[in-house]
Amino acid sequence: MKITATADETIAAFEGEVGHRKDQSWVSGTGCPIAGAICHDASPSRQPKIDFAAHSWREACIVDKKCIPAGYTYLGQLIGHDMGHAVPINQVPYAVRPGDSVSSPPRRHNAIENPLTLETLYGAGPRVLPHLFDQETLLFRIGRKSIITLAHRGDDPSVRAIADARNRDVHILHRITAIMMRYHNRLAERFFAALPANLADRRMLAFCMARNHVLHSWHAIIRKDFLPQVLDAQIAELSMEDLRQYPVIDAVTMQHGLMRAFHAMPRKSYKFPEQRDLGALVLRSPQDNEHKLSRWPLDWALFFTPDEGGTKTGISASFSPAFRPRGGVTIDQLDARTARDLGPQGLDGPDIKAVLAQMPSDWSSRLEPGSLAQDFTSEVAAPMGLELTEAEVQRCHIHLILMIEAQLYGKSGRFGPLGSLLLYRKIEDAIANVRMVDPSAVAPDLPRPNCFIQIINEVNS
Repeated sequence: MKITATADETIAAFEGEVGHRKDQSWVSGTGCPIAGAICHDASPSRQPKIDFAAHSWREACIVDKKCIPAGYTYLGQLIGHDMGHAVPINQVPYAVRPGDSVSSPPRRHNAIENPLTLETLYGAGPRVLPHLFDQETLLFRIGRKSIITLAHRGDDPSVRAIADARNRDVHILHRITAIMMRYHNRLAERFFAALPANLADRRMLAFCMARNHVLHSWHAIIRKDFLPQVLDAQIAELSMEDLRQYPVIDAVTMQHGLMRAFHAMPRKSYKFPEQRDLGALVLRSPQDNEHKLSRWPLDWALFFTPDEGGTKTGISASFSPAFRPRGGVTIDQLDARTARDLGPQGLDGPDIKAVLAQMPSDWSSRLEPGSLAQDFTSEVAAPMGLELTEAEVQRCHIHLILMIEAQLYGKSGRFGPLGSLLLYRKIEDAIANVRMVDPSAVAPDLPRPNCFIQIINEVNS
């Protein structure tokens, strides 16, 4: 094939999608090259810019938000991975689905075909992923007491028995993923024992029943354990009928708007019970060997039980400067880069405007750019000699808007009303679309956990 004159443009487009853009800022528009900050003009009369990842700013914002046990940070990350994996359309071919716009295709494609079915854990299943599942037992390739997933080859730690490599990004998330895999194996073994010995495909039946039971447990944990930690209390009390009056945001707004607000939650260190720095827990390269980390004793009660004295967190208008997932770049810079590549996603986006239009006026009026800027400046920024303007709010990407709302109106480290509505509605819509069976009649004594610490205790018993 002849290379056309637009080859350089094509290469530039690929580079832009994989994160080579240099113009990284939290706001839309041009002329704002500062990463991780709300940028002001050069006028000497203006207050200094806000750096949402500055140490002093972080400490001031998080001080009254440290109410949620820190483990929910990484449980939320696993939920986010189960909801979607947004892939730049320039990188991976994809099939157009019914309802997709042909004239103006999205910039990103959701590679998770079935949200909230634990596709992030199971992938395409044992017949397709022999590196992940033992081909005789159809169990996950993981030991009964394994702390993390197993390396497929001892000399190459990057090839592991894990379906979604994103679940290695932070060591705590990796441990949570391993716990879910062990939970499945325990259930599959019990189903296998309960099924008649003469069944021709007994192992596959046990696998399928275990997966369905795990998924029932997963949805119960999301609804009864995770959401109550992060939702505004008034939103959490909405009936399903009232909740369904609100529109459902699209996959890109969910993945790169709503879920990125959870990046406010990682703390700079965690009580294991020994204090461990976040920087040591973040995967720098797929080649990293995590055996040393897996030997660190971890008391899960400190991560998931409110009254155990563990590290607490919350959603605020700040990021931990210690959260540097790749190449020493802070998470706010990575998020800003993606937000710039995706284009404007602010309060004036169609999905967000549709939700705001349905909200009670006393809630939505507080989110008018002028009101939000004034309240945030007076209550948060001004005491530190800073300012947020109406024009900057109008240009902010939606994940930062939700963090600002949480800082002002979120109680006990939770989202504010808008962030809570977006999350609650999207999750309930995804769960409503899942079709599964209840296999408990085959093994009626199986555990039915409704909080994650119960799964931890089950697999460690």
